Amino acid sequence: MNDEFFGAVLIFLGLLLAAAGLLWLVARGIAVLLRLRAARQLRQPLLLLTAGLVLGAAPFAYQRLYLAVVGLGERERVIDGERTLTLTGWDRTGYEILRSKPDVAILEMGNKDVTDETLALLGDLPKLKELTLNDSSISDAGLATLARLPRLESLRIARTPITPEGVRAFLAAPPPRLRQIDVSGNGIPTSILRQWKNAAAKPEDPDSPSAPVEERRYVN
Repeated sequence: MNDEFFGAVLIFLGLLLAAAGLLWLVARGIAVLLRLRAARQLRQPLLLLTAGLVLGAAPFAYQRLYLAVVGLGERERVIDGERTLTLTGWDRTGYEILRSKPDVAILEMGNKDVTDETLALLGDLPKLKELTLNDSSISDAGLATLARLPRLESLRIARTPITPEGVRAFLAAPPPRLRQIDVSGNGIPTSILRQWKNAAAKPEDPDSPSAPVEERRYVN
């Protein structure tokens, strides 16, 4: 039994106990009001409700305590002054950990539970320059979020639900520093990628931060 399954069981049991305690509390409270019984009659349902809430909250408390004491271990490294975070295979609930790592420069989170909503957390990572989202569940809507990352240089979105139309729109107005993109396994026409690569051959603004054409690369 892995931690994720065990945590889900605890949450379910906690909610079940809390619901039972709440119903019991309401029923006993009505009985007390109707029959004018002593307030101690409410003690048992209150205890059951409290036990359910504590049990249900235990997995969340455990995750926070684990990260605070143990940290991310091998998932987190600082190389040449840049923080690298590897969340591919992440076995915890959610990705709120990103809020406490605003200086991440290289991020990998190629997981099915990474969605367009998850990408909203990337807006708090102003130094992010390399991002891997292979095998995630992001769509064309998520690409619009990624286009707003000012320092993004390398993007891997292989084997995702993105479409040629979404990639075309993304590359028509990409992050200004983007120079590498991997869209393999998505059925994206090479012509779309080639157009983006060749677009920097004669930049309209010579001071543009866009990468020169010889530095732009794609994998399809």
